[in-house]
Amino acid sequence: MTPSTKILLVDDHVLVRYGVKLILQEEPGFEVVGEAANEIDAVEKATALQPDIIVMDLDLAGESGLKASRQILSIQSEAKIIILSAEAAPETVQQALQIGVSGYVIKGADNEELIRAIRTVSSGRCYLCPEITTALIRSQALQLASTATTPPLITDRDRELMRLIAAGLRNKEIAEKFTLSIKAIEATRSKLMHKLGCNSAAELVRYAVREGIAKL
Repeated sequence: MTPSTKILLVDDHVLVRYGVKLILQEEPGFEVVGEAANEIDAVEKATALQPDIIVMDLDLAGESGLKASRQILSIQSEAKIIILSAEAAPETVQQALQIGVSGYVIKGADNEELIRAIRTVSSGRCYLCPEITTALIRSQALQLASTATTPPLITDRDRELMRLIAAGLRNKEIAEKFTLSIKAIEATRSKLMHKLGCNSAAELVRYAVREGIAKL
């Protein structure tokens, strides 16, 4: 006979623990071996009962479920903790994962979601409910977008200047076409090279060709 999965419930709300316990007791192979309402009690019972799974809320009447999880994992590195919380902020989820929790389910999920999470984590894998996964992906996408390098703004005059340089015209010839002084063209050319990160005229030409601005 396969041994039952021993579960410790940690939540400061009695009704929440009672409801989750009822759900899990109806599932074959699950056994709720203990309950805890605060951080200290959670660490003590996790150490004493050695549960297979710890279902942990984050807000324990002003105390931190993350802190309790960190303490438990520092004592039992193999402990498997599933966060069950209304808190779904990506930064909170990432912090929980960095601590070493094995799963994260929001309290708005259905009963089957929690059962699926427990079975998945029991098998040695991690589990994130779909809402959490979506939130993390969106957060990561926004971070990548915010850190992406903004392409330099290239004006029509910049483009024309690059085309003339790529065509082999000298500063004097370019100055005549723009009706500007040679010094003005040299200054414009220098600013353009700095803006594009080019250290030589050859690099400037290569940039223009690569971007389809000019042809050799």
